[in-house]
Amino acid sequence: MTIDTDKIAVLLDLYAYHHLWEILDDKINDETYFLLESLKERRELNVAYLFKKEKERKQCEAYFNHQLISNPYEKELLANYIFDLEAKLRNGKIIDFVRAVSPILYRLFLELLENQVPELADYINNSKSSQYDTWNFHKMHASNNKAIISYVSKKRDGKVTSSSLSELIQHTDLDETVKKTVSDLREFEKSVRNPLAHLIQSFDEEELHRTTGFSSQTFLAKIIDLALCCDVVYNREKFYFDQMNSLILKELKND
Repeated sequence: MTIDTDKIAVLLDLYAYHHLWEILDDKINDETYFLLESLKERRELNVAYLFKKEKERKQCEAYFNHQLISNPYEKELLANYIFDLEAKLRNGKIIDFVRAVSPILYRLFLELLENQVPELADYINNSKSSQYDTWNFHKMHASNNKAIISYVSKKRDGKVTSSSLSELIQHTDLDETVKKTVSDLREFEKSVRNPLAHLIQSFDEEELHRTTGFSSQTFLAKIIDLALCCDVVYNREKFYFDQMNSLILKELKND
C-alpha cells in the first residue's frame, strides 16, 4: 500500500505520533515501527519504554545510525519533559505549555538542590499520596548543612513545593546567575497560576506576555538553561522530535 508522505509530514510536524502509529502500523519495518512507538511513548512521558526495550532500541539506533537517548534515566526524564514543553510551543499550545511548567520546575529545583544538599531526601516526608510532601523540620534543625541551617532560621510553610524549593536554592552556594534563573521561573509560574485558574478569555502569546512580561520562548530558554546546569544533555539547535521526524520521513520516502 502506498504511503502518503505529504500527509505523514503534516502529522509529524504536529508530533501526532499516536495517530501516526495507528496509521502506519503494518506498513513499516520493525525499526521504524519501534522508533515511532518510542516517540508515542515519549509524548505520553513514558521514557521508561526506551530503557526497558534496550535490545530493540539498540537495533533501531544501529539501523538509523542515530542515538535515541542522551542521558541516564533520571536525567532523560527531565529532558523528555522539556521535549514535551517545546513540542507544545511549536504547535502554539500556550495554555498547555503553561500548565505543564510546574512539574518540570519542581523536578529541576529538586535536581539542583540534590547536588548542593546530598541528604535532601532525609529532610522530606513522602506523603505517599496526591498530597504535598512535607519538610521534616526536626531533622532540618539538626542539620550541619549551611543552606539548610540558613533556610530554617526563619519560620517556613511545611509543604514541599516549587516555591519552597526555590527559596531553599537561594540559601545554597549555587552561582547567582542560576539563582536568578530559578527566581524568574518561579515568578513566571506564580504569575500565570491565577489567570489560568480563572480562565475566561483566550490565553495566547500576547496574553502571556501581558501577564508575565516575558515570552514563552524566553521561559523555555530559561528552563533549558536550568536543565543544562543539572548536567542534562539537551540539544538547543536541533529539536529531538524534529530529528526523529526527519529519520522517519526519509525512511518512508525510500520505501
